[in-house]
Amino acid sequence: MTYPILKNVFFWTLFLGLLTACGGGKSELEKKKEQLEAKKRDLAKLAADIKILEKEIAALDPKFKKTGANGTLATLVELKKSDFTHYIEVKGSIKSDKNVNISSETAGLVTRVNVVEGQGVGQGQILVQQDNSVLRQSIEEVRVQLDLATQVFERQAKLWDQKIGTELQYLQAKTNKEGLERKLQTLQAQVEMSNVKAPFAGVVDEIFIKPGQNAAPGVPLMRLVSLGTVQVVADVSESYLGKIRVGDAVQVMFPSLDIERTAYVSLIGQIINPENRTFRIEINLANGDNMLKPDLLATVKLKNYQESNVVVVPTNLIQRDKTGEFVYVAREENQKWVARKVKIERGDTYNNQTVIKNGLDGTEKLIDKGFNEVVDGSAIEITS
Repeated sequence: MTYPILKNVFFWTLFLGLLTACGGGKSELEKKKEQLEAKKRDLAKLAADIKILEKEIAALDPKFKKTGANGTLATLVELKKSDFTHYIEVKGSIKSDKNVNISSETAGLVTRVNVVEGQGVGQGQILVQQDNSVLRQSIEEVRVQLDLATQVFERQAKLWDQKIGTELQYLQAKTNKEGLERKLQTLQAQVEMSNVKAPFAGVVDEIFIKPGQNAAPGVPLMRLVSLGTVQVVADVSESYLGKIRVGDAVQVMFPSLDIERTAYVSLIGQIINPENRTFRIEINLANGDNMLKPDLLATVKLKNYQESNVVVVPTNLIQRDKTGEFVYVAREENQKWVARKVKIERGDTYNNQTVIKNGLDGTEKLIDKGFNEVVDGSAIEITS
């Protein structure tokens, strides 16, 4: 009995062991498959991260990865004919016709300053008052004398009408009266001159005088500025003398303010400066917001000439060798893109744009990025 029982136990133990082994193998396979999928996902993410890093590095380092699977990496510029305008750029500055130093017409002690710096004033407003007490006393004295002289003249005139008295007496009375009238007018004018008035409406920019100080003719008391309209003044080379006319449209840029305005030439100077061979131009500008200040630097763009329907390319893409100037264009040959060297004849250049007189017809695809990495016949891979 013992042997059959042991045999059965051994059989079932072996069976269960084999069953367990088979079940364990299936579980391991599933684990491997799961690991494989996880690795594939990790690989896809790494590939995406690599592409992002390559683009970022290429943007920072132009020499990184210049060659793709099909050739040198390059971007293209599709040419087309367009208008080309050439400008002259000259430096200028803001001036104001109404930026003046105010001074007194007469000498005298300043008794009152009626304004403060930054204050707006109207035309004719009294800015500074001077001591005129002596003048006013003289006026009162002359008025008394004039009243008497007027009475004497009127009586003498009545007598003369009646043929009484001499003509000399009549003329002396008349002359005395008229002389005192003129003297009174002169004194009154001097009193007016002792009050310094604003010659135009504007803003008091700076005050140089204080009450108690003496004013004198020609010595500035304050500066008065009106910036409603200002002028841009610039010097232009005499070689452009016949190309600029009053009324020509110009672009005026103010780098400090980062603004640009369109205006028109209002004046052309009649004299050539012998030191730098230039002539002066002026451009009037409205300045309602008072942003433009005297002596502010400006750049003036004056149109020199314009061409229509011409081929224009970026100047930096033009290269030169011992045979002349050329550019690289992309052409599709045998279902592949290659670089081709094209000889050109350039025209005028402005603002990194150059007119091409001969060599291109405006239908080409010009190689932009990567243009200095190719030679004639190089395979290229077009990228964005």
